This record gives sequence, C-alpha cells and structure tokens, in this order.
Amino acid sequence: MDMRKWAAAGAALLSFAGAAAAQQKITMTVAAGQPPAALLSLRLISTMFIPAVTKRLAEEKAGLTVEWREAYAGSLLKPMQLMDGVKDGVAEIGYLPNIFHPDRLPLDLITYVVPFTETDTVRVGKAMNKLHAALPEMGAQYTKFGLQRLAGSGVDSFQMVSTFPVKKFEDLKGHKIASAGGALLWLRGTGAVPVQSNMMEYYNSMRTGVYEATLVFASTFPAMKYPEVAPHVIKANFGAMYATSLVMNKGVFDKLPAAAKKIFMEEGERWGLEADRVYQNAGEAGYKALPAFKATVTELPREEIAKWAKALPNIAREWADRMDKAGYPGSKALKMYMDELRALGATPVRDWDKE
Repeated sequence: MDMRKWAAAGAALLSFAGAAAAQQKITMTVAAGQPPAALLSLRLISTMFIPAVTKRLAEEKAGLTVEWREAYAGSLLKPMQLMDGVKDGVAEIGYLPNIFHPDRLPLDLITYVVPFTETDTVRVGKAMNKLHAALPEMGAQYTKFGLQRLAGSGVDSFQMVSTFPVKKFEDLKGHKIASAGGALLWLRGTGAVPVQSNMMEYYNSMRTGVYEATLVFASTFPAMKYPEVAPHVIKANFGAMYATSLVMNKGVFDKLPAAAKKIFMEEGERWGLEADRVYQNAGEAGYKALPAFKATVTELPREEIAKWAKALPNIAREWADRMDKAGYPGSKALKMYMDELRALGATPVRDWDKE
C-alpha cells in the first residue's frame, strides 16, 4: 500500500474513533410520585415522550443513546421529594407538581391567582409557554435549584362537587369546602370554611362528613368517583390550571450534545401540548360518567360566577405585589399572561390585571 492509501486508511480510522468517542451512552431514570394510571400527562411520558426522544436520537445521529428506567408511583421519589431528588441525581428526569413548591416556583403558580379566566387547557398551556419564552426569570426558578425545565402541562378546568345543592353564590356560606394549595384562595370572601386536603382524601372525607365539598377538575370523576358521595356537580368554571413540569437534572442536561439538547426540549414541548389537549378532552369526558353516579350538574349563571369572582380580594394583585417585592417580575408576568389569554379568545369574568 502506498503512502496515500496508508494516509486515507489512517484518516478513516481516526474518523471512526472520533465518532465512537462522540457517541454518549447513558442511563436515564424518569421518576414520579404518582401512578401513570391516575394522571394522563404522566402516562404520556412513557407512551409518547420517551419513544419520541429515543427515535429522534437514533434518526438524527444526535451523539447519544439512552437506556431508560422508569420509576413511578413513588417507588423511587415521593411527590414532595421529586424536586430535590432530581437536583441530587437520584433520578435524571422528573414529573414535578408545581403546586407543591410555592416557595421555589412562585411564578409558575400564576394560574391559581387568576380564577374564572380561561377553561381551555390548551390556551392556558400556550400562554404559560409564552411567559417561559419571554421572561428569563421563569426558567431561572428551576436552574437555581439545579433543574432544567423541559416543558410544562396543565389540567382541565376546576369545578366543585358537593353534598349540598348550590344554585347561587350565597349558598356557599358556612359550608366546609376542601381543596389543595392555591385553589383554596378561591374561597376567600365567600363565607365558606376552607379545608386543606388532597385528592386521595376527598372521597372518604366527603362520605364521612369531614367536609361537604371539594374543588377539583372534572377529568378525575371516572377514576376517583367523587360524585358518588358528592352528587352535586357545580360548574363554576374556575379555569384550567398549569400543574406540572417535566424537569431534568441541570448538570446532566448541560453535558448532552447540542443536538440531543434540542431533541429533549422539542419533544418536551410536544409532550406538554399533547398533554394539555388530552386533559381538555378528558375533562369533557368526565361529565359523561356522571349518570353512573346519579349525579346532577348545575351550571352557575355567569352573573353568579361574577358575584363569586368579585367577592374575592384581588388575589392576583396581591400575588404580583409579593413577587415584585421579592425581585420577581410579578406585575409584568400578570399583565403578559392575561393579555395573552385575551388574545387567544378568553373572556375573563374579572380582569385581575386591570384593577
């Protein structure tokens, strides 16, 4: 073999070795504190996000192959452990309920301080994505705690299920009504007695009379059977809520090849949009389960919903002021979010940002 052939062979060998060295093979554990059977968006991580990322990494020769491990239903991390668990590398990717971390992710709780604004989960998701794209402080909430946010998703509109009939705003007074986290803000000024609780307690607590109603989204009806013990379903249209983020350990993300980072971000966004669409449809389907529970639906007239909304203090402005004082762009985020929803077609019962 002449020198030119030796040189060509050597170059080919070096090229192959370089390509092999550039191809990372890593194991990624995806963790969640909840079971996929209970949450549609979590189910889509397994059935949609992981297969799509795997396929694109191979097809686009992104320099990465992933061996996936899935640890759901709290088998590795409980819901309240998820944020720190991903930060500390117990899992590389996590399904993070934002509502559990108002101190760490305060900007992402904006949907809970503007009730009666938008019931369409897809629109809420689009508005939240715009905030994350426009305001660096949104993403900085995550990077501060060693996380990279890949995407977010919401749940369908909250309504109320109760053991007593509600036909007008005044019917709430004196009754014990439960919910979780930010949703309890919607009971201020109503005369109702707010009770902190969670989805796993609602059924038995209403059955035994610990409280008489709960604020919850309609997609839960078929599986959780709340209307079986609280047969009055009150459509008050509190709105779709941004609920969950898909996050990755920031150190792991930063070491990925650029092409792989792009794939994870794009497929995360696609997961979030699909999860919003699925939840919107599931919320509508939740009402179809009600005849089996012998439940009745009362749709509050807009004027009664307006009474409820106007009875509340301006919880959005209170939140924005707290954010501003803490160094977050609270007022800017509030105006941007409400403006975006109105541009998408929302007709808020109360324009929280304009008062």
